[in-house]
Amino acid sequence: MVEENVKAIEEGRQADTSCFWSSNPQYRAANINFELTDIELKEFVKCSKDVVYFANKYCYAMTDEGVANIVLRPYQEDMLKTFKDKRFVIMLASRQIGKTITSGIFLAWYACFHFDRNILIVANKQATAGEIVSKIKEIIKNLPFFLKPGIISGGALGLSFDNGCRLFSQATTKTAALGFAIHLLYADEFAHIQRNFVVPFYRSIYPTLSSSKISKIIISSTPNGANLFKQLYMGAINGANTYTPIRVDWWEVPGRDEEWKEQEIQNLGSPELFEQEYGNKFVASSTMLLTARIVEFANRIAKTYEWKDIEDTDLIPEDYIDLTWHPDFDPDNIWEEDDKFTISIDLADGVGRDYTVLNIFKIEAMSPAQIRTTKNFSEEHDFFRLIQVGKFHSNLRSIEEVTKVLELLVYDVFDPEIVTIVLEINFKGHYLYEKMSKHPEFVEEMFMYSKHSLKASSESVGIKLNKDNKQTYCRELKREMQNKRIIVTDEDTVEELSSFGLNDRGQYEGQGSHDDLAMSCVDLLPYFESEDFYEHVEDIIDLVDERRREAMFKRIEEYDGGDGYLDTIKVLSSL
Repeated sequence: MVEENVKAIEEGRQADTSCFWSSNPQYRAANINFELTDIELKEFVKCSKDVVYFANKYCYAMTDEGVANIVLRPYQEDMLKTFKDKRFVIMLASRQIGKTITSGIFLAWYACFHFDRNILIVANKQATAGEIVSKIKEIIKNLPFFLKPGIISGGALGLSFDNGCRLFSQATTKTAALGFAIHLLYADEFAHIQRNFVVPFYRSIYPTLSSSKISKIIISSTPNGANLFKQLYMGAINGANTYTPIRVDWWEVPGRDEEWKEQEIQNLGSPELFEQEYGNKFVASSTMLLTARIVEFANRIAKTYEWKDIEDTDLIPEDYIDLTWHPDFDPDNIWEEDDKFTISIDLADGVGRDYTVLNIFKIEAMSPAQIRTTKNFSEEHDFFRLIQVGKFHSNLRSIEEVTKVLELLVYDVFDPEIVTIVLEINFKGHYLYEKMSKHPEFVEEMFMYSKHSLKASSESVGIKLNKDNKQTYCRELKREMQNKRIIVTDEDTVEELSSFGLNDRGQYEGQGSHDDLAMSCVDLLPYFESEDFYEHVEDIIDLVDERRREAMFKRIEEYDGGDGYLDTIKVLSSL
């Protein structure tokens, strides 16, 4: 009967359209009674249990050749199985891998074979959410009549079915879905939703979904720097949360090989843009300060910093619980004559918003290989670098508490003679300096001094940032990290730096995350031009091992043409 009416409509003859929603033969009307054949019943049951079978046999979509049966790739079958079997799923996917149609198949299957469920689709833009709804409609339209759910109402943003399932979509806002009972949440391009929307939205909707025994969450996205999506995905990879991670890379698509990759790089304009679009790497866009290559290197060597007990101190562990170290660095084994350190300080108010950071770097000679390849140098100081060894990071500690930690570092771990403090004085810097000056062993030389403006005739304690010199220091940080003259080893610092870029006003700041660790690295740049850095290098250059000394001597000799008598060569030749 259904087939006869469809044929009549196609031929322009009179037909009974009561079984079709809005007289459209592609949709089934709601609450109509009809009997399934034995074959149809078996197929209905089989499809309800096996989403991959449902997809391969019955799902059609628009292709370059027109509407055609969808041929799933192996990773798409794995996606569907995981969506069905796991409650919380998070997917990191390259572009153009069939993510939207695969997700549409699953959501269509879910709507067809469940009862009384609400399905919410959210995305970074309404158009993105609407595209998924469009795919679902296309799939449902092309299903055989016996598999289609009856339509009660529908539009561009969703559908309501006679099995009690409702499908609706919207762009993500802080209050999206408030007031709705959601059984399945599908969040697409999650990494590209604005942080001021996605965090309140997720915070409000997750408790409701997690409290239900039948609810599901599926989150999918291409990467977009450090944000909530990266946090959840990495947590899934590391087993820190209950999400099941899925990853689909560009090379899993048939026909994509190294030749295809090289062609795409040429078409896009750079390897960085290829990595951004296809590489599934949490690197940021062209507005980010650091390039993909710099971030890749930093991530490769980054470690999870550890809290370590300090033996020779009067403080209790709770006083410095936020002080952590590189796993290979021993704060109880500092050799004064061999080591020099700098502590870069970025202060906050300690009331749960921005973080106070004491970022600790060790001064050391570059490796012989790095010395041989360094291009920008003029004297031996240019062959010394800063490598991160520790950090204090807290947004709950007062200036008084921070002062205790800084005193611990200066007097118990290090010594005023081997450490330089680079203090950003913009926020309460003078107050911290005043507190530090009360210590009986205080020497003002342990603080770096600088000119706080172009018109200043003398130097004052600390550094003072403004919109102009901040931009300069940021660009210099990029150069020094690229040249491996500043080496960051803490994974939290690397994460902040990877999402540190230009805002809409053309100023550098954290994109969707805090940037206090990143700014403490920016604050290091004036130190390279200070007398403190030069004096520390002079103090330790005699202790540099022979291979490094020889590499320095040879590199500077080449720079001077082989016959000059630079002061540097005089210094090195006397070693």
